[in-house]
Amino acid sequence: MFRARTLSLAITALLVSAGAFAQAPLQSGLVATASDGQRSAKFALPTPNFTLLPGESIHPALKPEFKVEWQGVLKLSRSGRHTLHADAKVFVDGKEIQGRPTQLEAGERALKIEFTRKPGATARLQLQWESEHFAREPVPHTAFGNRELAWPGSVEEQLAAKGASPAPLQEFHRLTRQLKCGECHEFYGPAKRELEGAEAPPSLTDAGNKLRASWLARVLVDNKRVRPWMKLAPEHGGEAARPLVNLFAQQAGAELGEGATVPPPSPTHVAEGVKLLGKGEGGLACINCHDFAGHRSAGDLRGPDMTEMHARIRTDWLLRWLREPSRLQPGTAMPAFFSDMPAAQAQAKMAALASVLAGGKSLPLPEGLLEGPQDYRLVVRDEPVVFRTFIADSSTRSIAVGLPGGVSYVFDAEQCRVRFAWSGEFLDVTKVWTGRGGGQAAALGKRFFTAPDGHPLRIGNPDVEPTVKFRGYRLVNKLPEFDFEVNGVPVRQRVRKATAEDSLDWEFELGPTNETVWYMTRTGIITTFASGIGQSENGRLRLTPGTRRFEVMVSQGKGRAN
Repeated sequence: MFRARTLSLAITALLVSAGAFAQAPLQSGLVATASDGQRSAKFALPTPNFTLLPGESIHPALKPEFKVEWQGVLKLSRSGRHTLHADAKVFVDGKEIQGRPTQLEAGERALKIEFTRKPGATARLQLQWESEHFAREPVPHTAFGNRELAWPGSVEEQLAAKGASPAPLQEFHRLTRQLKCGECHEFYGPAKRELEGAEAPPSLTDAGNKLRASWLARVLVDNKRVRPWMKLAPEHGGEAARPLVNLFAQQAGAELGEGATVPPPSPTHVAEGVKLLGKGEGGLACINCHDFAGHRSAGDLRGPDMTEMHARIRTDWLLRWLREPSRLQPGTAMPAFFSDMPAAQAQAKMAALASVLAGGKSLPLPEGLLEGPQDYRLVVRDEPVVFRTFIADSSTRSIAVGLPGGVSYVFDAEQCRVRFAWSGEFLDVTKVWTGRGGGQAAALGKRFFTAPDGHPLRIGNPDVEPTVKFRGYRLVNKLPEFDFEVNGVPVRQRVRKATAEDSLDWEFELGPTNETVWYMTRTGIITTFASGIGQSENGRLRLTPGTRRFEVMVSQGKGRAN
């Protein structure tokens, strides 16, 4: 009995000991340990960022000259070479890496940031990152975590204490709590009230990097409305909110004032820029979802007036938004117009958009801004029409192409191959441009080709599905040429209407490779190719070594209605 009880107590002690060392749950934000040489403070905030004017401190209990060390974890969703930028020392997994491309593996990485305030100067810290997966940007708050402290702590007494230093970071969180900003707005986390659709107000999490100070003053103090269909509760805004005009930027580590800007467009660039906003040839149809100069949007969805965007939004934030909107706001209905373009082409178009928007209220109305019922069918006339969209039987990265002569097809940029083709009319985009947007386009007419599963090209082993990577497309004589890689080998594909009825010509141009290249012919697909380009083996074509360019004509026996 004595031995059994002793063993039981020992096991219990071991279990208690193991529980004591269990990992604490991960909380948002980072933990700061700061000191001014006489006093110290330990606290948590959602990010390590700040902009402090002379006389201001990182904490009310500390003098303006301080040292601070932020600690926690950096959460990475993908492995890759990352570069972290900051006017501070940045350590990841114990290694100082700021400004140097460093291979970081996905998961939680130990993060430490050391910063020393210089006497009498404006102090600014904003941790930014970039990798091969995304362009340079401020590290979002969702990438930070710690297992020690929750935020925000109670700071009212510290802010009101005798001799307390002005502390914008703590004052910002005190004031936003007082004004109940998080009741309706997403603000470093979901809003407390569930508002959907047109009634959901914009997120405030990144407002310091996004909005110009003059616009914040108009909204917070003067009750300016960029979304006139929404109402602001009476306890919000007014003089009580005036300090937030600067505090939003200060807690984000952003430049104070108006931020990045561009000059208004020259008269010669206005017409070209406004064309991008409209629904005509070469336009992005921005007016289908956005109001323009007081005119309601051409579609059912209403977004902020485009002629006020330059007055509202800092140019650097706008360019990041145009490049990859879902990265800044997951689930947004805003299309990623430029994600599949070559980088230089995308940069030029985004710069043109930012420039024309600087014209503000003086801009002429874009083509297609009409009152009354709208026809949401895209019509192909004498020139090809290229339209990035969601469509059934293809991925979310689909590119629909309508060719003169009544033949259309969908190229799947995720799988780097043509998915299907049809004859007749092009697309009905009603669900793309109306309601909340983001719905699927519908192919009109009769489908005559549906690609079987798998990529038609094989590099090396023909029995193994290859790894593909989309590199963008370019327009040559107004026809798209798709660039991608198959097992690392560059490929360019051109698609044209064939002379035979209900058929497509595919032309492939291959980069150099020492591997055998195969083209997979499939049951039910009629594939015609020139003699001499290869040898047919067991339902697949082995290309002659050294072949860099070849064409095939594909068709499918019996068409079916979409």
